[in-house]
Amino acid sequence: MSQIKQPQSNKFRYLRSSRFWLAGPATLIVSIFIMAAMSLWLPEGKASIDHLVFPLVLFPLIWVIVFFYVVLENNIKRARWVMLALLLLNALPVIASILGWLK
Repeated sequence: MSQIKQPQSNKFRYLRSSRFWLAGPATLIVSIFIMAAMSLWLPEGKASIDHLVFPLVLFPLIWVIVFFYVVLENNIKRARWVMLALLLLNALPVIASILGWLK
């Protein structure tokens, strides 16, 4: 019996979509940087741990907001620019803190 060759199925066609990369890894990276930056601009509480606990507790909410923004935004270019702006706005203070430029 001869088998008819089927065309390659597009199982992984979503990997070519920029929305997939923005909603997946980029959302996670931006959310982590937002969480890390929150500990820098939230005031310390009486026990001196509030500025560390709140970002950890709010991380799922931050991730969900960023994820749904990317998924529901019609203009993907605008979503890219907003994600880049969020990343830069939150990554710069974190990197400056790590390098010792703050305090």
